[in-house]
Amino acid sequence: MRNFNTLFISILSLSPLAVISQSSDISSSSHPIDDFLGGIYSDIFGSSANNDPLPSLSATLDTKTLILSTDFKITNVPQIREYNFEFKAVKANPDGYERQIYTINGQFPAPLIEANTGDTIRVHVKNSLDIPQTIHWHGLTQNGSNVMDGVPGVTQCPIPPGGSFTYEFPIVQQYGTYWYHSHFANTMADGLAGPFIVHSPDDPIQRGRDFDEERVLMITDWMHDQSTNIVAALKSEKGYRGSPAAPRGDSILINGVGKANCSDPNYPSGALSHSMLRVSIDQHPFEVVETDTTAINGPTALHEIPIAPAQRYSIIVNSNQGKAGDKFWLRVNVAAGCMDKVRQEGLAIFRYTNDNEEYDDKGELPDSKAWDDLAAYDSPCRDLDDSHTLSPRIPLDAAAKSSQVRVLSSKFGTFAGMTGANVTGFAFNDVSFQNQIWNPILPTVINTGNYTSKNIATVTFDVDGYVDLILNNLDFGIDHPYHLHGNDFQLIKRGNGALTVEQAMNMDLSVKNPLRRDTIFIPGDSYAIIRIRTDNPGVWALHCHIGWHLAVGKLAAVIVRPDEVRKCEQPDKWLGLCAGQNIHEEGPAKRSLPPATGRTRHLESLKEVKNKIIHRRGLKDV
Repeated sequence: MRNFNTLFISILSLSPLAVISQSSDISSSSHPIDDFLGGIYSDIFGSSANNDPLPSLSATLDTKTLILSTDFKITNVPQIREYNFEFKAVKANPDGYERQIYTINGQFPAPLIEANTGDTIRVHVKNSLDIPQTIHWHGLTQNGSNVMDGVPGVTQCPIPPGGSFTYEFPIVQQYGTYWYHSHFANTMADGLAGPFIVHSPDDPIQRGRDFDEERVLMITDWMHDQSTNIVAALKSEKGYRGSPAAPRGDSILINGVGKANCSDPNYPSGALSHSMLRVSIDQHPFEVVETDTTAINGPTALHEIPIAPAQRYSIIVNSNQGKAGDKFWLRVNVAAGCMDKVRQEGLAIFRYTNDNEEYDDKGELPDSKAWDDLAAYDSPCRDLDDSHTLSPRIPLDAAAKSSQVRVLSSKFGTFAGMTGANVTGFAFNDVSFQNQIWNPILPTVINTGNYTSKNIATVTFDVDGYVDLILNNLDFGIDHPYHLHGNDFQLIKRGNGALTVEQAMNMDLSVKNPLRRDTIFIPGDSYAIIRIRTDNPGVWALHCHIGWHLAVGKLAAVIVRPDEVRKCEQPDKWLGLCAGQNIHEEGPAKRSLPPATGRTRHLESLKEVKNKIIHRRGLKDV
């Protein structure tokens, strides 16, 4: 019997959302754990579990649903796990400012999915929004199910307004921390994102042996304006708030609630948000045990972890620093070094409780102090593997050499558009992605075995084996998180400047058990080489996971073994999504949308107490 108790926290960064596993409004009174000293209770700064909901709610904030089940049997025989999802718009004021948000089944954040490796996931989606939608299952490789990857214009036509579609796919030899989100424009920034946890007896990290409880904590930088309006502005000559740069959030939400700057209703956002967040818990060091679903031997007494958009980390925290009733700040700081040097912090309360006992703090806040060695707010943004060794627990050396090498170089600038007019935005290999959402790439590759277009950069690997992809970030001073669909990759080299194929062929590479992941953060004016095994034929998106950058062109397609792709089945209902649509239409559709109400202070929804905590009282029908 161990003489300490531990909490497993899975940290995901969901551009522009981030997620940690430890949720708000949860206490061990509703989920008792044997021999767990008080359990852990997290009360989000800006939320209250005790507020009565408004009587006309159509959406709920129930973060108890983000607690992983202690009764979940990871040894169950494979089964079909079936869900019904409805996309719906509601009005909400998660940080005190009312605006329209998008929900799944009226829930914000979106529901937790929990499954085992080998299970089949079946999700019936009804799109009750007035814009098209898809769901991407982030980190799940869709081996043998490329048509279910959920990228409009790449692997499918989107689900039209009022339409329905069923996603169905097996979880093939994968486990760990995943998430799902909309892949249409940047509407995941309006609320369409949720956690997806996959268990397996083969996972080197197990509940009951390595930790006692599991939590999911979702963290997002939140905008007061609707994402569709922001994207439309970014594509215009004037830009958004006078700038073509990606905006930083107006506030930080933790499990769907937060606190905006109430002193100034016209509070402006700064430019250049690159959404790296740094997370710490006062007086609680933690061990990093997973990155992007790869179990690792990482730092064992870390005080703070940097999280780039779309990345996931899991940490183990010892609950041996307090007694029942004690509380500490959990801090989420924006890494200002890559976002215009502006300070921004979100806070949650990390609280100890006894089983079956609740506490009323009467508005009292923690008095804990931040670690004195946290990164300076304006220090350079760097991935965790830049400063610490992250070694996979299940060793896998990279192949001694690769069979093919390709290059994708990305930058901001002005590029040729679909209609002949120039477009300003981001591009790979000087091609800015202009998404013909009703004319996706995958059906063309299935039917013809190849694809060429002036609207998207593509690279093709046609060998069965191991290949290298050089990612050059040519933007000086702009950092990007690059996410590859369909594959985990091995990180075999980082460096400054840009790299050619010829230079890469003569370099010493890190092939001894290199880090495996699906999202890599590359600072401006630097490169990374990733090694990929081509055992999953398909058409796979590679893109920046800062949603605003993706929406203005930063996506390429990696085509893996097109001869094998030609053997893919094309389900009738999948093809039916494209029926009767204009294949030349660029998405998201350029149309007038209702103006956001994000600058209106919703006083009726706020309850000010002496400590100026804003208590969120609910969501309403649009």
